[in-house]
Amino acid sequence: MQPSARELTTPRTPPSHDPSMRGRPGMVKRAPSEILVLAQHPQIIAAAMEAAQRVYAMPPCLIRHGMEALRYLCGPGLPPRRLLVEPAAAGSAWAALLSILDDPSLTDTIIIVTADGLGAPTGMAALPAKAAALAAALRARPPSPHRSLPTSDKALARGLGRDGLLVRYQPVVRIADRRPVLVEALARWRGRPMMHAPDLFVPALERAGLARVLALAVLSRAARDIGPQAPRMAIGVSVNVALDQLLLPDLSIWISQALRSGGLAAQDLTLELTETTPVHDRALLARAIRRMEAAGHGVLLDDLAMDDGRLGLQSLGFAGIKLDKSLVGRLPADGRARRFVRHVVDEANRRGQVVTAEGVADARLWAAVAALGVHRAQGYWVGRALPAAMLGIWQRRWAALA
Repeated sequence: MQPSARELTTPRTPPSHDPSMRGRPGMVKRAPSEILVLAQHPQIIAAAMEAAQRVYAMPPCLIRHGMEALRYLCGPGLPPRRLLVEPAAAGSAWAALLSILDDPSLTDTIIIVTADGLGAPTGMAALPAKAAALAAALRARPPSPHRSLPTSDKALARGLGRDGLLVRYQPVVRIADRRPVLVEALARWRGRPMMHAPDLFVPALERAGLARVLALAVLSRAARDIGPQAPRMAIGVSVNVALDQLLLPDLSIWISQALRSGGLAAQDLTLELTETTPVHDRALLARAIRRMEAAGHGVLLDDLAMDDGRLGLQSLGFAGIKLDKSLVGRLPADGRARRFVRHVVDEANRRGQVVTAEGVADARLWAAVAALGVHRAQGYWVGRALPAAMLGIWQRRWAALA
């Protein structure tokens, strides 16, 4: 989505509060622990508490109902790294929980625990409610995700055409008024027990010549998922695109077809140019950006880092710049990084561009980017990548913190 006049003004610094520690009705307080326990059975709760004390010398975050867990897991804040789950406690929220529990950015380990002779759900292994067994599972290293990835080009193509591809959506908000403005579509690959991050499967798809198929598959899924929600939530969606795809003259035709299939308006789609390929022909890139703008799509320069040689591309007509999380993480303690970001923001304001900070993981980073005039924020402090069906829960949690 194109930046509004309000975004190009000085944003306010938010009140100092931790969204994971709010005490409002319906909100879940976070314990100072990396372990989340969803359980109701007394034996499971007791075993989980003892296991957490053995491994981390602190209690876990205990949640007793599936809908509480959904509100907690869909809200702002850093995610827990270990999850102990009693399926019976999840109730009707079990399927929805499964759709977010297997994200590698959310958790390292999912441990299913049962008691009273109850079995695990079909296709899942479970541990008994014994502290020693749970402590051993918490200490164990997660299994290598590479073992469940397809090994052949044909298997990768089949996975793209069937149910291998998953798409998650990470919210982006305007700092000035905390209003959600878009979600970034992020590709994942279905796996067991957890899905795979793009650094594990995207290179394999590119080697197999499936980069364009992947981009269009993500775009089509995003159009179907976000198209019905965009008017109600007043948001757009951004999709990553590689340089060689952006330069193709017929890209706008493929995009138009995908948008029609999902009912997403052209102006609600933004493209993010990924950083992996160097730009050798600036004039060619500028023409591609103008083509996309004529079709209604802004193009963002993604993952701008400190001393990035691509900074000179800012003048080519991009709708905005995204600051890499490595740069954002340096801001509180690094004066040179702050001066670099201030220069980027000043130039963006002069050109009518919007600047987004990625990796805003806590209040300190939010305050740092707000003080530098950055327009938008994205990261765990705002919200993690979620299934499309969970965005409404996230929006209500986020609005409750305003």
